[in-house]
Order: sequence, then structure tokens, then C-alpha cells
Amino acid sequence: MSMPHRTRLVNPRLGTYFGIFASAFAGLFLVLLILEQLETPGKHLKLAVLAGPLVLFLAIGAASITTTAGEYFAAGRRVPAVYNGLVFAISAIGGTGLIATTGLFFLDGFDAWFLAIGISSGFLIMGIAISPYLRKFGAYTVPSYLARRFESRLVRVLAATVFAVPILLLLAAELSMAVHAAALLTGYSREILALLFSVVLIGIMTLGGMRAVGWVGTAQAMAAIIALVFLAGMIGVMETNLPLAQFSYGPVLRNVGRLETAQQVISPVQPLFEFGLSGMELTYLTKRLATPSGSIGWAAFVAGTLTVMMGIAGAPWLLPRCATTLGVYEARKSLGWAIFFAGLIMLTLSAIAVFLRHVVISSLVGRSIDQMPAWFVQLSQSGLAGIGGQVPQLPLSSFAFARDGVFYAVPMATGFPVVAQYLILAGAIAAALAAAATTAFALSAILAEDVLGGSKWEPASDAVRINTTRAMCVVVVVVGLVFYSLVKADPLDLFLSAMALSAASAFPVIVLSVWWKRMSAAGAGAAMIVGFSLVIALLLASAGNVITIATPIAGVLAASAAAVTALVVSLMTPEPPRAALEAARDMRIPGGETVYDREMRQLRFSQRGRE
Repeated sequence: MSMPHRTRLVNPRLGTYFGIFASAFAGLFLVLLILEQLETPGKHLKLAVLAGPLVLFLAIGAASITTTAGEYFAAGRRVPAVYNGLVFAISAIGGTGLIATTGLFFLDGFDAWFLAIGISSGFLIMGIAISPYLRKFGAYTVPSYLARRFESRLVRVLAATVFAVPILLLLAAELSMAVHAAALLTGYSREILALLFSVVLIGIMTLGGMRAVGWVGTAQAMAAIIALVFLAGMIGVMETNLPLAQFSYGPVLRNVGRLETAQQVISPVQPLFEFGLSGMELTYLTKRLATPSGSIGWAAFVAGTLTVMMGIAGAPWLLPRCATTLGVYEARKSLGWAIFFAGLIMLTLSAIAVFLRHVVISSLVGRSIDQMPAWFVQLSQSGLAGIGGQVPQLPLSSFAFARDGVFYAVPMATGFPVVAQYLILAGAIAAALAAAATTAFALSAILAEDVLGGSKWEPASDAVRINTTRAMCVVVVVVGLVFYSLVKADPLDLFLSAMALSAASAFPVIVLSVWWKRMSAAGAGAAMIVGFSLVIALLLASAGNVITIATPIAGVLAASAAAVTALVVSLMTPEPPRAALEAARDMRIPGGETVYDREMRQLRFSQRGRE
């Protein structure tokens, strides 16, 4: 009997559906551009920009509703690699990456590249060393994988508890960035906007689970990339007569360097472990754009890159997406697409930052305060820019910008239509919501599957599992909303803290569980406890001025300690049981049924036999 080809599992109309979405999204802004020329009130345009994409996202979520566990937790294991890679990239970067990284490229220049390198290399490590094996294993959550890999319910509950913290930090960071972009767009109350986005997240996740999160995330990623490519293309045409700003900003960067030299801008070389990136406050342009070590030392740069790399590679909120592809080959291929899309986004952000620095030097430097252009005055009134000094001809170092306002300032400074400002803010909101939905659903699945249902191996019925996870989706979003409201922290700090916790508690355990059969449950549990506790202790000690240590450096130290702990404890404890060794062997065989699906089928057969 001939078997159907696996590509037939993929909906052949996916390209058509998302082509319709992209056309609708672009068409919305073309219509708004026409309405702007017809002098339509700005509040109506802003409301359309906020509500239009949200309605489209909810419509896609409603179309993805499902009642089967395989679809709800793993999207039916039939997501094409390119779409999965797109969601991987936007979920890792999110609104924090779009908004904060643009500001870092503009204010700190070269030193901000540790984020881009870390995210891309994290996907590379995930694609080579982790994702193919987790796809073959097929578990819906990372704690479920670890529980069956080590045959330990204690490891399952411990992993669920430890992994919940970085996921919650990221959820708060993305909610903060979504609200920040929406507040710049509409001027509405932040509390109302946070409540609105929470309702949207709950609606998307409860309807279709991973299936809805994936397809809506694809649409959100497309919206963010359309906004970025449109903006970069317009700037490229204006500055270099070429629409590909990502590949044409080299001459502009050299010109910026010459102008900085003329302004006598000299960045001091920071000590090895100094980590002084720009924060949320106004930062003056006192550092050269293309000179390294102006904000962070080279050792801190390496530590930051490694922390982000390990945090992304072992991210318990991203790894469940490995189980949604058609097979092991597609899981690895999707990470290749993730590297491509993440690189495209980061390269675009760096190009935008370089062009804005050139515009600032050309249009602001050498003028007096009374001669400032309207866009800078508007930014100053919004608290996103400022001037220090009263000299008739202001130097570059007299101008200050807020890191999270640079993304918003780009279309204003270049004189683009107001709708262009709305477009990039809509893209930032879409990216933030995509990352927030991914993190929130991952945490919801962990709570439902590994905390509430982690006391026994036998799974409940599909209806119970899905309804429990839906209830957890509501709980997680509400907790994230409360956490965001109470903790007024820098979203970038929350992001880096989440990366450090993921790098220390998840990455060593996951990698060793795949590549070292001798690793025991005691070694895995001890590694998670040591890595997590050490990061928390170092960060608390630094906050209390007991020691001075940057978050990325804490992540590297804790990850190293966790890896050593896993090795030592595993060698000091008995070998894993036979079932654990067989699971480690089976997930290295790329073909055949997933380990998790086979175990679930056998458990259900045994349940029926007992009945």
C-alpha cells in the first residue's frame, strides 16, 4: 500500500491566505495615506491603524479554532519550515528587539551587535544541536520532554517552576513594548491599552492554541517585516537612490564617521567587563557609531553574545515550536529560515539607525535652539529627545534621544507622511504581540501539562487538557498584566534577565540531555537549581551594591556552573533507567513516529485494557 507524501499534509492555500493578509495590511495603509491627503482627522487614522490589524489577527485566530490535542498543542505537526522560521524569528526578537535594538544601534553603535549576533547564533545552535532531536521526541513542552527523558516527575515539576520565571519576565517586557508603541500611536491611557492587548492575547490563544499562535504569529511577523522593509526602502531611495537600504548604507556610514571626526566625537574604550548600554532615559550622542567598546568592554560583549545565544538556543518558550513541523528535516530547515529572517530584521534596524544618525548630523548640528526643525521640537515635547547647552552652534554631543523613541523618530526625521509613522508603530505592536502570545501560551501549556497534570504519566482526555490550558491562558495573561503594572522595569533589562535565566537553567540541561546518555535525573535537577539560583543571587547582589556584575556576565557564569554541576552529579549518581536510555537512543533516529506520540498511544491502549 502506497503512503501519502508528507507534503500533502500542508494546506496548499497557505500562500494564498497570507498573500491576502499582506495585501489587506498594505492596502489599509494605502487607503490611510489617501485619507491623510484628504485631511481626515488624525484620531480616526490612528484608531484605524490600531484596530484594523487587531481585527485581522483575531479573525485568523478564530479561523484556527480546534478541539484536538495534536492541533491545539502542536499545530497538527504540519507547519511548513518557512512559516515556522518566520514565527521563530519574530518571537525571539519581538517588540523589545525592534524598538530597543534600533535605539541601541543609534546611540551605542557597534556594541549593540551582540544582540543580533547572539540571536542568530542561538538559532544556529538550536538548529544543529537541539531542534531535530526535540522534534523527534515530540513533547508539547520542554518540562514534558525532560520528564520522559529522565523518567522523573520531580524533574518535570522542577523544570516547570524554574522555566516559568524567564517566560514571565519576557511576557511583561513584550506587554510593556506593545503598550509603549500603542501609546505613541494613539495617546490613549496605558492601562486601557494593556487591557486591550490582554483581551486580544486571550482571544487568540484560547481559540486555537499553538495552531492559532503560529498562524497569527506568521501574520504579525509579515506585518512587522512589511513595515520595516517599507521604511528602509523609502530611506534608501531618499539617501542613496537605492531601495535596498540594508546593502547600501556603507557609504552613509563612512560619511557619518567623517562628520563625527569633524565634531571631535571620540568614544572612550570601556574596561573589559563594563556593560553600560543606553537605558530608557535620554542619552546624549557622545559615542562614535562604528567604534567598538564605547559602551561595553570586549569581554562583556562576548559574555552578552554568549548569554543571548544560550538563552535563545535553550528557550523553553521557543523550543515547543520544533514539534510543529512535518518532520526532523523540516525542524532543522525552519531554524535556517529563522536565521535568515532574524538577520534581515537586524540588518534593517542597523541601516535605519545609521540613516537617522546621518539625518541628525545633517539637520541638527550647527544650529541654535531656535532653529530646530519641527520634528525635533515634537520629539522634545514628547520627552523623547532633548538639548543640552545654549551655544549658537550646537555640536552633536548636545543632542539627546530616548532609546525607545528612536524607532518612532525615524519617519518623523526623514519627513515621511504621518501614515508612515503609524505603519512602523503598527509593525512594532504586531511583533510585541507575537512574542507575547508565544511566551504566554508556552507558560500556559507548562502550567496545565506539567504542573496541574504532572503528577501522573497517563494523559487526561483531549477535552480536559485543552480546557485546562485555556483556563491557564487566562491566568497567565492576567498575571503578566499585573506583573507589568507593578514592575516598572526597563523592558531590555527584563529581556536580558530572561536570557540569563534561560541560558543558566535550561540550555546546559537540554544540550546534555540530547548529547550525553549518562546524564541522570539528579544531575538535571541539580543543574537547573544551581543555574537558576546563581543568576538570581548575582542579580540581587548587584542590585544591592554588594558586587557589581552585569546580567549577561551573570548568565555566562551561572551556565558554566550549571554544566559542571550536571556532569559531576550525574557521574556521582546511578545510571539512568533503561527507559530513559532507550528514549535518548530513539530521539537520535530521525525517521519514524515521534517518541511522545508513541508513548501516549501506548498509555491510552493500556488504559483501555484496564477498563
